Amino acid sequence: MKFGTDGFRGRADKSVTPDFCLKLGFHTGTIIKDKGYDSIILGKDTRVSGYMLEAALQAGFISAGVDVKLAGPIPTPAVSFLTATYSGQFGVVISASHNPFYDNGIKFFNKFGRKISKELEEEIEKRLNDPIQPVKASNLGKAFRIDSAAGRYIEYCKSTLKGAHNLKDKTILVDAANGANYKVTPMLLQELGAKVIRVNCDPDGFNINEKSAVLDQDLFKEYAKIHEFDFCVAVDGDGDRLVLSDSKGEVCTGDEIIYTLALRNKKQNKNGSDCVVGTDMTNQGVVDALNDLEIDFHRTQVGDKFVSRELVDKKLNLGGETSGHIIQREFSESGDANIALIQTLAALEELNLSLADIKAKINYKPQTLESFDIKDMQVIETKEFSEQIKSLEKDYSNARISVRKSGTESKIRVMVESDTENDITSVMNSVKSLII
Repeated sequence: MKFGTDGFRGRADKSVTPDFCLKLGFHTGTIIKDKGYDSIILGKDTRVSGYMLEAALQAGFISAGVDVKLAGPIPTPAVSFLTATYSGQFGVVISASHNPFYDNGIKFFNKFGRKISKELEEEIEKRLNDPIQPVKASNLGKAFRIDSAAGRYIEYCKSTLKGAHNLKDKTILVDAANGANYKVTPMLLQELGAKVIRVNCDPDGFNINEKSAVLDQDLFKEYAKIHEFDFCVAVDGDGDRLVLSDSKGEVCTGDEIIYTLALRNKKQNKNGSDCVVGTDMTNQGVVDALNDLEIDFHRTQVGDKFVSRELVDKKLNLGGETSGHIIQREFSESGDANIALIQTLAALEELNLSLADIKAKINYKPQTLESFDIKDMQVIETKEFSEQIKSLEKDYSNARISVRKSGTESKIRVMVESDTENDITSVMNSVKSLII
């Protein structure tokens, strides 16, 4: 297997298996030990295969002479936080994010709480088929459990507000997708004073991401018909991505969250507030709205690790994806749904704006995204295909076209954005004809 945009991912009964995880743990442990790491923090989401893969990874790292600190079911950004705060740590998360329960995956964090480098990914990939040779019994690693992991993370999230905000008199519906945030997000909001309505906060190992609003945004409107709330927040299975709505179920995307936080940072004249990072999926209307605020915008490939690397390289603080991965480096080096949520609510209060006000400030360009099951995934990597896409971009000069392999599924995703729906339809049909 090779690293995708977010680590390794696949079916837990076919590709991300105990045998694979045992090898992955041993070889990764051997590599990172040579780089000065002495232990790892291991977290997971709520899918049933997590128990199986946790045991295999634990055995692999211990056989390499690396200690393992078990954090249990905990959101991905909590592992990033703990990795950065403990000394000499490497972070490992067992999760397939928004995928169904039968999938699982592994992702890594370095000692700064960031996704690991491409160079380290390649080094690990090269070793995966090598045999395992455990260290001497006297040098084996040990395992420990961190019982306070979730509590430490919640306290840190609250500290990012510096006591300047609370959520008293607010009612917030939380759809946790029966995932890693099923306890953390409600507890965080309650400790900040909010009344919380829980939906999809009862995981059984099999229901992760089922009928969840983060994947089916029509549910926000349904929730608004059934419940009375000020805001509704939906998070994905591993807890690093959020979608937010107002009391009417009108959805706020990651683009609008980025705009809100960027506007607040600009008004406060924070360091790095003159530039933010997004991806090829970020609507040009958002870019134009940011430019109107004299805020520059850098695009990267889709994937929060690419956003993170760009932020680090450019020494910037704020970036994210349309899907809801939001990185605020003054607080965290990873996408963090909980910190993004409370910081966005605080920003709206400071700016005296509603989510509807934010949406009104952005003149979105028409955009569409389609996914295709393709037998030959290499078709988009040929020189001929690249030239054909360039020709389309020349014919439709106002269009933006993004064609990429999904980092989480065996699909090709095509995004087309232009000034008119007719142009989008024409371009999409042309791209379809090239790949199907």
